Amino acid sequence: MRMILAIPAAVVAAATVVAGMWAWQQAQDLVLDYGAAGRPDIEAWAIRSAAVAAIALAQVILLTLVVGRFYRRGVFDAVLALTSVIVFALATAGAVACGLAGR
Repeated sequence: MRMILAIPAAVVAAATVVAGMWAWQQAQDLVLDYGAAGRPDIEAWAIRSAAVAAIALAQVILLTLVVGRFYRRGVFDAVLALTSVIVFALATAGAVACGLAGR
């Protein structure tokens, strides 16, 4: 029963990490191809901040849905998950702020 949720969660987390790394690397090209003509450097940082948020979300998925299914959860796991949630929230706020400032 543990494997039913853990395997799709691991696949989703891995795909999210790959998408985040791709977005980080292709941020400047994405801005030049699809971005507004405002401030392309700030828009690129908005994409990079969103990529960091996606990777932090993938870490939360891995910690809660995959690792938490097979091992006993302790204080260290809770601190790591909380730190990842905080990074996700800050990176999302930074992506929204940079996206608005880049217009």
